[in-house]
Amino acid sequence: MIDKQFGSAGNEVVIEEYLEGQELSFLSFVDGYTIKSLVPAQDHKQIFDHDQGPNTGGMGCYAPTPIASDNLIDEVHRTSLQPTVDGMRKE
Repeated sequence: MIDKQFGSAGNEVVIEEYLEGQELSFLSFVDGYTIKSLVPAQDHKQIFDHDQGPNTGGMGCYAPTPIASDNLIDEVHRTSLQPTVDGMRKE
């Protein structure tokens, strides 16, 4: 940042608040209007069983996952995916 190695990209630092809980990943295909999502997945995080050990940073994932209820999937589509697609279409 000091040497401006990345140009103006280093002019601003964003600090996000810590979010506690489980992570759910969606892979969705869109045509500008319609959204079709694959079954949501969860990443493997810790290297050892029972969430022990260091974070592996991408050792795979599993799906389906019990945290992806129909209600949660509908909420993600309604509050995140659809508004994103609508916004992209307007641009």
